This record gives sequence, structure tokens and C-alpha cells, in this order.
Amino acid sequence: MAATASPAPTLDAAAVLQRSESQSQGLTSYQVPVTISGSVRVAILSVPFKMTGTQYYQAPDEQALHLDNPPSYARGLGNTLSTMGTPQTWLRDYTIAAPVSQPHGHHTAYVLTGTPKRESRVKTMTMWISAATYGIESIIFSYTNGASLTVTFQRHHGATQYHLPRSATVVAKFPSYSGNARIVYGDYRVNQPIPATVFAAH
Repeated sequence: MAATASPAPTLDAAAVLQRSESQSQGLTSYQVPVTISGSVRVAILSVPFKMTGTQYYQAPDEQALHLDNPPSYARGLGNTLSTMGTPQTWLRDYTIAAPVSQPHGHHTAYVLTGTPKRESRVKTMTMWISAATYGIESIIFSYTNGASLTVTFQRHHGATQYHLPRSATVVAKFPSYSGNARIVYGDYRVNQPIPATVFAAH
């Protein structure tokens, strides 16, 4: 019999996220320089910006983004990116409904929608996870005030052992500002000690 394209296996949300997480098995920490460039629209002005900084991750669920002297009008975007969380924190912080598989780009992705377990500014979080690689491809955060944040990741498989993103695009729509940006990740330093102070509120 001729082989036909098999549909994505039926998995629950925890299984999909677990497979996504298993991509980074053995990854205890990383730090990576980031360059974020784009524009922010404040009132009627659209202002270009370029920020640099460092993103840190410590297993299982610590994440921090430290920006070097961000322009004041782009700070909101920096703060929003800092509080996005990771697959490990999403399962803890959100009740995630059963995934739906649907076409996404040239392949199939699982679509997972989560609602916060505790009171939050986030109303829902929707993510698309590749049914082939289990890499997280895009995430949309919808906020209670009607705001939204969309992040789409570009991964080059084999570029890093753990399929970490090489770049991402961000579209933010908030009452006080809107903006779009591209994040470019530099060379990852993986499994190196990171001081706990990095993750303290700053």
C-alpha cells in the first residue's frame, strides 16, 4: 500500500510540552547576547530603536533578560519580553487545554491554549508547536485589557545542540504603545554557572 502522510499523533498538552522540553534535555543553563531592533509607536510617532542585552536561563524555570541602557520608550517592550516565561513555567502557571493539530506554514503544528491559574494580566496564551520537531514556533499572549504580544521563533536545526532559537520576531500591541522588533541571538554559552543575582528582580 502507498504510504500516506500520517496525521499528527493525538497527545495531551503535557505530552506535547514534555516533548518540546526534551529537546533541551541536558541543558542546565545558558546565556546569550541579544540584539533587539525595531520600532515603537508612541502616540502618533513611530520611533526606531536598537537595544542590546543578555538573556539568561537556568533550569528548570528561571529566565531573565537584561538590557543595556534601553531607550525609555522601548522599556515597556523589554519588560514584556522579560516576563514571557518558558515551557517549564507555562505548565505550572497555565491550565492548558487539549491541543488541536492544524496546518502551520508547510507542516502541521499543535496549537495549545492556556489560561492563567492565578489572577494575571494575561487572558490567554496560545502557542504553536511543530508536530515534527516539537520546537515552539510562535506564541500569542492576549491580555485582559485587549493588548497582545506575538513572538515567532526561527530555529536553525543543528545550529545549536539544543535547537535554541537564532532569531525571533515580535509584534506588540498595548494601550500605551505598539511596536515590532526582531531579536537576534548571538553565541550561546551553555551549561556555565550563572550567579543567582541575575534572576533577582532588578
